Amino acid sequence: MSISSILNIAKNALLATQYSIQITANNISNVNTEGYSRQAPVLEPEASSRIGNAILGNGVYIKGVIRYTDRYLERQLSEKNTELEENKVYHTYYERIEAILNEDNSKLSESITEFFNNWHELSSDPYSVSLREGIKASGENLCRVIRNIYNSLFQLQIELDEKLKVEIEDINRITREIADLNRRIFESSSGTTGDNDLMDKRQTLIRELSGKLKVTYFEDDFGMITVLTKSGNLLVDGGKSYNLSPIDTGTNGFSGVAWVDPLGKLVNITDTLEGGELRALIKMRDKVIPEFISDLDSLAEALIREVNNVHVKGYTLFGTQNVFFFKNIQTYFAKDIDLSDEVKSSIRNIVASEGLADTGVPLGNNIALTIALVSNQKIQFQNKVTGNILNCTITDFISSLNSKIGQLAKNASQVKEFSEATYSIMEKQRESISGVSIDEEVANLIKYQYAYQAASRLFNIADELFKSLIEAVR
Repeated sequence: MSISSILNIAKNALLATQYSIQITANNISNVNTEGYSRQAPVLEPEASSRIGNAILGNGVYIKGVIRYTDRYLERQLSEKNTELEENKVYHTYYERIEAILNEDNSKLSESITEFFNNWHELSSDPYSVSLREGIKASGENLCRVIRNIYNSLFQLQIELDEKLKVEIEDINRITREIADLNRRIFESSSGTTGDNDLMDKRQTLIRELSGKLKVTYFEDDFGMITVLTKSGNLLVDGGKSYNLSPIDTGTNGFSGVAWVDPLGKLVNITDTLEGGELRALIKMRDKVIPEFISDLDSLAEALIREVNNVHVKGYTLFGTQNVFFFKNIQTYFAKDIDLSDEVKSSIRNIVASEGLADTGVPLGNNIALTIALVSNQKIQFQNKVTGNILNCTITDFISSLNSKIGQLAKNASQVKEFSEATYSIMEKQRESISGVSIDEEVANLIKYQYAYQAASRLFNIADELFKSLIEAVR
């Protein structure tokens, strides 16, 4: 072997260890970078040379940089993230609904109890003007409480609808970035191994996208990823992305989700979405909240019906009949519940008596007493969304409503905690494969440092050999 061969081997060894140190340094600097996968140099011996009957090695070179990742585990993490983000939405909004219906905030049971107690007091003094003032005030307060709960639930639906539009925009941003990374990875690889850092960024984006909606993806021979919704709508194809768009569903002005096909046509995919934040937002907005609004509507309808049916039979202090206490509405009971115009105009139109004396003065307290007893009577409540029917008192109905949302909120919290725990376990499994260990990287640094120093010594030895050779031929 010639002295030049020794120099060449030393040079290649220096370069290999230098690049190895650079890769190790990059690992250490990215120890806290989310989604980063540990990298390592792939060292291979240079092609050997035959000298006479001997085959001698020519040193080392870096064939490439390996990225430690488990594709199956990454796919499982994406699927688990779909479940986790969906459950987070359920947990958040079930708690919001619970806060709206909670007695400490709504005062619904308290308002109803006060309202019927005031009727009971009026039954003991059916001609009292001050007691009528109390009934009017408690009636107005009860109507206001019910309307406030309705408005809070409806505003929550509007919030969910706006959030849906924001999530659609975010999905379009992510798919555009994935398509851009596809192009950059292809250009950097020329059909072979791609840029590891770009691949990490792309995998992080795929996982983020999976939290928005359930997707499926696969990688082609050129390192580019194709992404589709679970139902098969193309989101990313190589370097091109396809957008989603809000679409008018015609229901309360709320939006659905449409896929924009290659011709620019909107295809409604709202009902085909599986998992993720989008599905949870739509379910909360279109199914869960309407059920609670329907329960509240049923309560308001029962109050209006039961009180008005009794009130209309009695006589006011003016001696008139057929006066409703609540406004006699036929739809949107919780939204529009209010006192009748007659009661608003004069408290003397609040009825307590069933009959009239010969002098035209109302007699008795049957109306006031009967209305007071409404709170203890079993009434039929029907949820028009689910079709469920309950026969119970008003107080029991409110208790069942609070119990239902309490249980749903508790269940949502438990499911979210389970999803977080299982996701965390899978994250730790990923870290064991792809994560950076400072101790391991420091050990590698020391190893490469000694290798670099040893390669440097080869130059000194080659230099001494060269000097000896010159002196020998003088």
